[in-house]
Amino acid sequence: MSEASLRQEIEQLLYLEADYADDWQLTSWLGLWAEGELLYEVGPLDTPRGDRLSHNQVLYLLSDDRFRLEQRVIRMGKPTAHAEAPVRSQTRHNYTHLRNIAVDGDVITFKVNMLVTRTRRDNEGVAILPGYVLFTLARQNGALKIQRKRIFLDLWVLSNPGTMSIIL
Repeated sequence: MSEASLRQEIEQLLYLEADYADDWQLTSWLGLWAEGELLYEVGPLDTPRGDRLSHNQVLYLLSDDRFRLEQRVIRMGKPTAHAEAPVRSQTRHNYTHLRNIAVDGDVITFKVNMLVTRTRRDNEGVAILPGYVLFTLARQNGALKIQRKRIFLDLWVLSNPGTMSIIL
């Protein structure tokens, strides 16, 4: 596979992942993840380049394995998910600057910049969440699937109300 066609395949997966998250199609979003072990993390806020630090050195906001991520999706889909009720946030995920693509057999790693906006119809207004993501993808049954998504926000604190009630 050429580098250009691999890049295009990665971009299509990123756009689909963003669409599912923005449309609150969280079961479909979860279907983009690889079988077996996975990792969904949101790194520390007050540490520039937190990806260089381990869990033993800093506190991550989220660090979900398969079970925890599946439970998160179930909880967020319920009407009792009060942080997103009665009206869910509107989000827009934007990925740019896809770079550092490395292929090792069926495993692909890369870095991408991310900008997520979150708006609500209440007094919370708009939250802007800039950062970058380190992805690990695995080719399974001919399709690319997400194996690891490690998110590092360029923020010192979360804005009001300071909750992480959306998928990044």
